[in-house]
Amino acid sequence: MEIVRSVEITLPVEAVFTFVADARNDPRWCPKVKSVELVEGDLYAVVHKPVPGKPERQMDMRRVAVDPPRRIEWREEDGIDVFDVTYELEDLGGRTRLTQRSVARLGAPRLLRPIYRAGIGRDIDRQLTELKKLLEG
Repeated sequence: MEIVRSVEITLPVEAVFTFVADARNDPRWCPKVKSVELVEGDLYAVVHKPVPGKPERQMDMRRVAVDPPRRIEWREEDGIDVFDVTYELEDLGGRTRLTQRSVARLGAPRLLRPIYRAGIGRDIDRQLTELKKLLEG
């Protein structure tokens, strides 16, 4: 399943790119991310809580491609779900449009996937709103 959301941020594209390119910033704007540690190179160890009422999960997050300041691609795997997340950044002349494209392969039963899709979309909307508020101060 693919979910795409965008937000406009009143900062230059380079500033937004620098912030989102460092996964250690994720707990500041992704409410379900509890902690992020750099393991080595482009690999991060993440603790996240994707489903309310369920325990936290350990996740590996790896930057698989980067094209500064326009694009970052991540692969996130927690042993149950796999997400390929792409941030595309567009320079709007002192402002930035950040588009998050998430392609999810979920371990949830097929019957529950529409519910998960709606929840993931809400989560992405919420985190992009948090990112905007944080960066615009």
